[in-house]
Amino acid sequence: MRVRKTLLILVLIAFAVWGIKVVWLLQRNVSMPSQIKRQAETDRQVLMVQFRNRERKLNDDYGVKKYLATGQTVYDRIFNTQEQTVVDLIQKIASESIPKGWNCEVRVEEFTHFILLVYLPHNLARADAAEVASYLVPVVKHCDFSLSDVAVFDRVHKSYLFFDIDALKHIGREGKLTATLLEKVKQQGESFTQFNSMTIQCKKYEQHLVLPVEIAGPTGVETCIALFDTGASVTTISHSIILQTGSDNLAISPRRSFTTANGWMSCPIVYREVNVGGFPKRIEVAVNQRDEVNLLGMNYFQGLKYIVDSQSACIYVWEDPAIEIPEFKQTVPKDATKNLKDPVDDGQKKTDGEDKESPPEPVKLGGDVSSRDLNDLATFADKWLDVIHDANGASEK
Repeated sequence: MRVRKTLLILVLIAFAVWGIKVVWLLQRNVSMPSQIKRQAETDRQVLMVQFRNRERKLNDDYGVKKYLATGQTVYDRIFNTQEQTVVDLIQKIASESIPKGWNCEVRVEEFTHFILLVYLPHNLARADAAEVASYLVPVVKHCDFSLSDVAVFDRVHKSYLFFDIDALKHIGREGKLTATLLEKVKQQGESFTQFNSMTIQCKKYEQHLVLPVEIAGPTGVETCIALFDTGASVTTISHSIILQTGSDNLAISPRRSFTTANGWMSCPIVYREVNVGGFPKRIEVAVNQRDEVNLLGMNYFQGLKYIVDSQSACIYVWEDPAIEIPEFKQTVPKDATKNLKDPVDDGQKKTDGEDKESPPEPVKLGGDVSSRDLNDLATFADKWLDVIHDANGASEK
């Protein structure tokens, strides 16, 4: 009896536990959808807050960096929006600001250091620092974000003015410099020698370099294309150019014989002012009566130093400070009829009775040029000279 009673009690307890479990489960199942809905709503609100924060951050970043849409760097952006690089921008503004006849060039160092090099023409004395500062006002106004320095070079390509970033900022604010800053500009210019050279851009013809040369004489100035020849000791100019720039009597002019690839050649010797890259020099010139080929010889580079970069077809020329380059007077107008006598700089006086043709001298003429026919070179030079004349004419118009 007791056992039955005990078993009954256990069964009732089990049923009670089961009933409580069933009620709990039912209650849980009833409340679960609401909990899931509330949790989903909470998660949605959290995601919405995160989305709005992310959207706000993207909008802020777009406002700050939207200019990057035209390029990753400032150089790309200027090129993509204005179809020009920073170098082109500074170059164009400077060319419009400085006086006609002055040359300018932009160099880039360490990607962000832009320096403007201003070269005075060879027939102009040094310009005053205050005057140059006035020319730089529009350049600084439009290029202050990139232009770091400005160096000014005189007619022999020596630096004599240097405007650093502080001077340029002062020019941008005041439009001029104080006396103290002007003195500082002069002192810095005298000590700045990094770019005391002129870059002469050449053209490659096979293994040789050809470049434009200005020949000035008593009756005119002509531009021709010359072959740069380190094996030629004397500069050689064609007979036609000599006739256009002077009225020399070649029949009585002193002559010299030179070794060429095609043998000995006797040439009359005259004097002309030869200008290459803004360095005018009055030198002896051999008259080439055989063909129209012009050679720039080593006698032109006396008193100058140079570096030949064959890879980029450039010649870097600067004045040798140990040798003084003489001053040059302006050439006589083209209608002049008086023939100027050419001086002789070898210290020996030549007489009219001197032999017209001297014995062969140990002098080379065109030593680096092969024995091939040079007519192709003359044709190449004529075509390039026509391009230069067309470009000059277009710029003048």
